[in-house]
Amino acid sequence: MEASKADVVILGLLADEPLYGYQLLERFRERGMGRWMEVGKASVYQGLRRLEREGMVSGRAQDGTEGPDRRVYKVTRAGRERLRRGLVERFGDPSPLQTEAALAFGFSHLVSADEARRGVAAREAALTEARARIAEERKRLASAAVPGRAVAERMLEQQDALVRAEGAWLASFKRDLGKLRR
Repeated sequence: MEASKADVVILGLLADEPLYGYQLLERFRERGMGRWMEVGKASVYQGLRRLEREGMVSGRAQDGTEGPDRRVYKVTRAGRERLRRGLVERFGDPSPLQTEAALAFGFSHLVSADEARRGVAAREAALTEARARIAEERKRLASAAVPGRAVAERMLEQQDALVRAEGAWLASFKRDLGKLRR
């Protein structure tokens, strides 16, 4: 892929409005993006510097009135084009949903029956917690005035649907656990 995941996140958020690094991370959080996209804080700051060197964003120093001085970034025309290409190439990405839990379930026949049942119970609890966090994010987002809110709400809806689908799969896995271990 031409644009890294971090590039797409950074350029996408800057396409909405000029931001400094901390604001960019706040927008990421405000939009609930951490539920459907993983990007590290260090990747964002390194990405901003690299994208500026490459001419994808432009930065200007801003005196800090209530804190330290900071650098405010905005996306350039070249950055918008990289963002566009990065988005278009990802729409049809055939990557499967991969999780650490899927890895454990894929080898669950190698642990004791009791450990497998405890693993199912642990995953059920994790899914319940995930749905609760998604509901909290959706509630918080409903009253937030952030760019892209409607899309962010739909992405949280997608995450909730995926968690519910995994819950249904997990119920059948739990039901068939005895047969699967033979």
